[in-house]
Order: sequence, then structure tokens, then C-alpha cells
Amino acid sequence: MNAIADKSSVDAPGTRQFLRAGTADLHARVDACFAGGLASRLAYGRYLVGMHRFAADHEIVVDALPRLSFWLAADLQQLRLTPLPPSGYRGRAADAEERLGWDYVMAGSSLGARYLVRGAQALGHDEGAGARFLTRHAASSDWSRVLERLDAYGDCAEAARARLLQGARDAFLLVESCFQRSFGAMPAPPIQEPAA
Repeated sequence: MNAIADKSSVDAPGTRQFLRAGTADLHARVDACFAGGLASRLAYGRYLVGMHRFAADHEIVVDALPRLSFWLAADLQQLRLTPLPPSGYRGRAADAEERLGWDYVMAGSSLGARYLVRGAQALGHDEGAGARFLTRHAASSDWSRVLERLDAYGDCAEAARARLLQGARDAFLLVESCFQRSFGAMPAPPIQEPAA
């Protein structure tokens, strides 16, 4: 057996599977932020506020036009929600692999948006009334484009995979932080005890 055959036969899983496995713990923590979906106006508001902050930071890191954060800003404005300020300086990611790791997380959220948009619709929101981001993100082709970019990496070098994973893990950590901050900015109202 030659060295090339040896490399492919013992190669790690594909790049997408590698990222999925390497971020599973963080992905689960992000999903737990909205384990019940968007079943209330408070949950939806927290989601929008946190996601807006993440989208704005993501666009800085990957040097993208502010498309997603613009959609979210429109939703925040319609619902009279206050955006979160930045939690520090964000600069552009150092290399293409790290940026692709960030894009993997943001584009992957379009899959969740397909589920979450139903919750927003049940609350009376649609593309023209407070759910522009979820409606457009769910229908976007961002995820398929990221998958094509990941496929182009094929059996990339270990160092490149490490940079991809670092970008994805950094993005998941940030989105979790943004959601936690949104919970702090929009606390649940105190439970009123029934009158005796």
C-alpha cells in the first residue's frame, strides 16, 4: 500500500464531520439557551437581541457586508428592542480557515432558523413584522455555500483543520455569550403571588 492510500484510509472524518464533532459541546450549550424554542415574546426578544450582537460581530470577524445584522436591526426596531453593545473589540480573523469556521456557525444557524421561524410566526411575526431575519435566513443558501467551501478543503492539513475548528469554537463561544447577555438585559418579570 502506498503512502497516499495510507493517508486516505486513516484520514480523520470529512471536514464538516470534524467541525461537528469538535464543536458538539458548545453547540449543545447554545441550543440549551432556547431549549423550548421561541414560545414567548420574551424568548423571541432575547433571541433577536443576542443574535443581532452575534451577527454584527460575525460580520466584523469575517469582513462581510452587514446583511444579517441589518435584517436583525430591522426586527429590533419594529419590536422596539434595544440592541446589545459590543463586549470588546472585534477584529478580522487572521486567515481564511478561521473565517470559514466562523461562517460554519453563522450559516449553520440557518438550519435552526427553519425551525425557529415557526415559533416567531405563532407569536404573530412574519417577514414584514418582526421576523425579517428568521424568514430570510431560513430561506438563504448560506449553508449550502459553506458546505461547498468545506468540501473544497477535502483532506486539508492538520494545521488548517485546527484553524477551522478554532474559528468555529470561537464563534460558538461568542453566540453563547451574546444569548446569556440578552437574558441579563431582558430578565423575566417577577412572578406575582396570588392575593390571599
